[in-house]
Amino acid sequence: MPANLATDAYPLAKGWSLDLVVTIRTHAHAADALTTDTPAWTRTMVRTAILLAHPVNG
Repeated sequence: MPANLATDAYPLAKGWSLDLVVTIRTHAHAADALTTDTPAWTRTMVRTAILLAHPVNG
């Protein structure tokens, strides 16, 4: 069963996971982009936040 992305961390591999909600909230440009009407900007900023995120082991 896939993770509930609104509440759970996204599992990566061998115990590593990424909390997407925290990732987006802590990346200022991505959080601001979610309030705009420009889908390309939103997609780019969210993608950037995910690529810069640090997975956790646990």
